[in-house]
Amino acid sequence: MKAITFIPNADNDKMIWIHNFSLKLPLYASMIGVSAAEVSSVQNDAAAFSYLMNLHEQLKQSLMQVTSYKRMMKHASSQQHLGPLPVIHLLSNQPAAVPEGIFDRISKLVQRIKASIHYTTNMGADLGIISPNSKTDTSTLQPRLKIYMEAGYPRIKCSKGIAEALDLFVDRKDGKGFVLLNRLLIFDYLDLATLPSDNSLTEWNYKAMYVMGNDNVGLMSPVESVIVKRN
Repeated sequence: MKAITFIPNADNDKMIWIHNFSLKLPLYASMIGVSAAEVSSVQNDAAAFSYLMNLHEQLKQSLMQVTSYKRMMKHASSQQHLGPLPVIHLLSNQPAAVPEGIFDRISKLVQRIKASIHYTTNMGADLGIISPNSKTDTSTLQPRLKIYMEAGYPRIKCSKGIAEALDLFVDRKDGKGFVLLNRLLIFDYLDLATLPSDNSLTEWNYKAMYVMGNDNVGLMSPVESVIVKRN
């Protein structure tokens, strides 16, 4: 099937896209001839895809943690207690399984939607089914950070989208507030800053903003927090 350009290429972006589409579709369904069963099918597809993406990410993070633990268990610079062995906690509330070809089905549905006499470009923009053109509105771009611990240090990831770079900010609760940590060209960063000097727990907060050219664009991300402690 020919690629449908309004559907993003990256899987993380697909998850965001299908969530928006499934959320907005009921608002227009009766107007454009989409049945309740079709709306329910799209919502089931969105739930299944999001579940699988989150499960994949959880398993990937668990594998990284197990690998780090194994490495430190084999060879250590000091006789430190590593804590309990890693445990993999799988997601609960598994949604119903759906047939293969989620985005093929949705692409065919979108063709029908656009053929409706009641379809408008404003509706298409709201549903996210208009292919991007040469001039992209960057005013609403907003990063979504994902943070997890790897060998005791925070690893921060973010979907790139159309952005060229990402300004990452951190607040280490040291009285300085948020400061620029780095401008990232690869949206995957391991924060190897010095950990607290004692056994106290400290909360580090992160936020980010997309960059195009040399300028920040869009909206600042929501703040994401992580608890750090010296190993």
